[in-house]
Amino acid sequence: MRPLVLVLTTVMLLLISGISTAQQSLTIGSTDILGLSEITVTVTMDATTDVQGFVLAIGYDDSLVTATGLAPTGEASSAELQVPEILTGGATLGVVMDANPPYGGSTISAGSGIEIAILSITPKVVVTSDTTTMLTFADGTLNSPALSNMIVQGGLSVGAGEGLGLINGTLTLVEPPPASMTMEDGSAAADGLGTTGDCRVLLDNSIGGVQGFVTAVTHDPAIVTLESISTGSETDAANAEFEMPNLYPNGGTLGVVIDFMTPFDGQTIPMGTGLHIATYTYSCNNSNIYVLGDPGGEPAAETSAIDLADDTLGEPRLDNVVVVAGLSVSPLLAGGTFTCEPVGVPAEDTTLWMETEFDEGSGNYAYHGQTGDLCFFYADEDDYIQGFTFTVCYDCHLTIHEDSWEFNGSILDQVGVEYTAVQVDDDPDDGDGCELIVALLLDALPPFEGQTLPQTISTSGNSADGRLLVGKMRVTVDMDAECNEDQLIEWCNDINGNGNVTLYNNVVIDFQSIQTFERNDSLVHVVPEEIFQRGDCNSDDTVDLADTATMLGNQFNGHPILCPDACDSNDDGHLNMADAVHLLNWLFKFGDIPPAPGPLEDGPDATQDDTLPVCDSDDTNC
Repeated sequence: MRPLVLVLTTVMLLLISGISTAQQSLTIGSTDILGLSEITVTVTMDATTDVQGFVLAIGYDDSLVTATGLAPTGEASSAELQVPEILTGGATLGVVMDANPPYGGSTISAGSGIEIAILSITPKVVVTSDTTTMLTFADGTLNSPALSNMIVQGGLSVGAGEGLGLINGTLTLVEPPPASMTMEDGSAAADGLGTTGDCRVLLDNSIGGVQGFVTAVTHDPAIVTLESISTGSETDAANAEFEMPNLYPNGGTLGVVIDFMTPFDGQTIPMGTGLHIATYTYSCNNSNIYVLGDPGGEPAAETSAIDLADDTLGEPRLDNVVVVAGLSVSPLLAGGTFTCEPVGVPAEDTTLWMETEFDEGSGNYAYHGQTGDLCFFYADEDDYIQGFTFTVCYDCHLTIHEDSWEFNGSILDQVGVEYTAVQVDDDPDDGDGCELIVALLLDALPPFEGQTLPQTISTSGNSADGRLLVGKMRVTVDMDAECNEDQLIEWCNDINGNGNVTLYNNVVIDFQSIQTFERNDSLVHVVPEEIFQRGDCNSDDTVDLADTATMLGNQFNGHPILCPDACDSNDDGHLNMADAVHLLNWLFKFGDIPPAPGPLEDGPDATQDDTLPVCDSDDTNC
C-alpha cells in the first residue's frame, strides 16, 4: 500500500463518527511573490479542543505555480507519522501525532491561529502584470483515494461536513522589473604596448536567483581587440562550476552555469542591482602618442561601441539570457563604449607642487580675509632645469597678489634668475575665470653662463623629501568665500592670463620644452573664525553685571561657560578673580575697557591664547 493510504487507514480507524464543532477552521495564508523565487505560505488552525491529527489537501493553478513542499510546523512537526505528497495541481499532507507504541497521547494544543503546516510555492512563469491565483482547500479531488481536509479530535473526524471552516488563501504574482544587462564603459592607453582595460557586464535582477547566463558582446575590430573574457565578482562569489568563453574577431561570448556538478547544491547569483557577472578585457589596435602643447594639436581619442548583441555571435548564434528557476529570461540590454586614450610622451621625473601656508601652522586652513603664501616647489633627481612656465587656474573667491612674487630664501635666491614674468587675471567676469602665469628663465642675459637649477636629492626615496622652494606669492581669502568649502588652486593648460597668447605648463631641460610630468594641485579650505565679545562670559551678546557673576560661578562653582576667551576680560590668557575685578572696574569705576574684541562689538581674537580652550559657541564670522 502507498504510504499515504497507510496514513489514511490509520486515521480512519480512529474515526467512529463525525461530530459537529463550532468555531473551528483551517486557513491558508495569503501573500504575494516577486519573480520566480520560492515563497512559503503558512496554514493555520483554530481548534476548541486538542487535535490528534489532520489531513490537508490544497489545490492551485499549476499553469502559474507549483508546490515544492508541504510540511508540518509548530507542534505538528513532532508528529510520529507525516506523509506529504506533491501532486499535479496540488499537495496533500497526512499527520498523526501519536502513531507508534506506547501511544502516549501526544496532541496539538487547542487554540486560535495555530501554525500547523508550511506550503512552499514557486512560480512557473514571469507575469507581465500582477496576477492573483487561489490556494484552495480541495476536498475529494487530490491523491488516490481522494482526500478531504479534516482534523481529528477525541478520535473523531471533523471536516467541512461537520462544521470545519475551510478558508482559502490568495497568492499574487507581482510583475517584477525586467532584468537588465549593462555594459560598463572602459578605456586603455593607446600606447602601442598592449595596455588593456576592462568593460564589466552588470546585471540588475529582481526575478530570482540566477542559475546561469549567457553574454554576447560585439566591438569594432578596427579600433580594439578583445583580449580575454572572465567571470565577474558576483559570479565568482556564487562558485560557478561551468564557464565557456569564446573569442571572435568582432566580439565574444561567455556561457556560465552556476551549479553544474554533483552534489548539485543549488547555488545561484542572488537578486540585486549592479551585479558584476562578467568582464571583457580589450586593448587598443593603434598607437596614439602626442606631445602636450604641440602646435600640431592633440589627436582625438578613438572609441569603439561595446554592445550586448543578440543573434550575432557563435554557432548556433547566441542571445544574452539569464536563467532563473529553470527558465530563460531575456534581459533589457544597454551597451557601453571602450575609449583608446591618447598618450603623452614619456614623462620626465620632474615634479611640481603648489602648497598654501597660512599663519601659525594652519596649513591650507584659513579665515575670511586671512592672507598666506602660495608656495611653488620642484624636485628632479637627474636633470638640470633651465626654466619653468607655471600656468595655474584658481577659485575666484581667492585673491592672488600680482606684485607679491618673491624668491628670498629659495633656490632661485642662491642660483639667480635673469627673467621673471608674472600675470594675474583676477577678474571673475571676463569669461575665462581667474588665472596665474609665472615664467622663469635662469640664464637670459649675457654672458650666458648656463646657470640651471640643481638636481634634488631624496633621502627617503620620496621625491617630496628632497624638493626645493622656487618662490611664493601672497594669497588672500575673499570675504565672500563660502565657509567649510575648498577653494581650488590647480595646474591647468591653455590659458592666456591677461594677454592673448595661450600658454601651458612646461619645464625647460636641455633646451627642450617638456610638458609631461607630475604636478600636484593645492587648495585653501575656508573655515569659520570664532568671534566673541570680551567680557560676555554668559554668551548672551551683552556685557554687564551678569557676566561677572558667571565668571565667579565658573571659577568657584564650576558653572559651565561656552567661550573661555570671552571670560578672559583682561586678556592675560588665564581665568581667575582678576577677570571679574577688571570687568567690574570698567562697568562701574571708569576702569580700562577690556581688550578687543568687544565688549561692544563681536570680533575675532587678536591674540593667541594657547592656554585657553577654543570657544564652543555658535558665533562665527560665517
